[in-house]
Amino acid sequence: MRTASDVILRLTSDPARAGLVMDFDGVLAPIVDDPSASALLPGAEDVLATLAEHLGVVGLLSGRPVSFLRERLSLNSVVLMGSYGVETWTDDGIQVLPAVAAFSDAVAEAEAELRRLFDSQAVPGIHVESKGLAVAVHWRRVADRAAAQRLVEAATTEIASRTGLRREPGKLVEELRPPVEEDKGTGLLRAIAAAGVDVVAYAGDDRGDLPAFAAVLASGGEALVVKGDDIAPEVAAVDGVQFDGPQAFLEWMKELAAQLER
Repeated sequence: MRTASDVILRLTSDPARAGLVMDFDGVLAPIVDDPSASALLPGAEDVLATLAEHLGVVGLLSGRPVSFLRERLSLNSVVLMGSYGVETWTDDGIQVLPAVAAFSDAVAEAEAELRRLFDSQAVPGIHVESKGLAVAVHWRRVADRAAAQRLVEAATTEIASRTGLRREPGKLVEELRPPVEEDKGTGLLRAIAAAGVDVVAYAGDDRGDLPAFAAVLASGGEALVVKGDDIAPEVAAVDGVQFDGPQAFLEWMKELAAQLER
């Protein structure tokens, strides 16, 4: 069984040809009831800056819009990929894959309908989140989560059939996004190819990270699973090194940074 120390050894053996790519929520930031309040753990930005000085690529790959990531991390040395990898922050602005941008009207229609259904607080605690190229509905703050899940699933199923968007489940959330064959796995592979690195570790915590875990393992890299209280069984079963939450993962990154500086 591989250990956290084994991964550090691989990444430090030839740092310029190695990389670390991570999800944001649940990995570098604790999961919070209000998605807009999500923030990096104290000290995480300094560690990321150090890692980026030595590794061939350090990146964030999130379901959040890339603008959200940029608001929370302004390091130019860290690659920022949002909306499951279909958005990238560049010196010339946000770069979006054309096939995804074509569904912007459908996403806007879906968001308007979801807000009509849920922003009235008929079910207190259901929260509609605009994600730019997608829209999400959270029910983490609802007392009866099972009832809220049934309502949200029924709504997103109907809206998906009408707009052509694709439903994607997550931790107490349903998301509607363009039905293109793009996910965190394809986004990660693009980042690896662009950086020209040989060994990459990917850290994630949710179902949306499963394609990235599959891609990184298929490429000979390392899967780093950051566990939370409500981790999905299929995520917990990923063949990788496991960490007990974002703080434990941050401590591992600090050790990796210390080894690289030596």
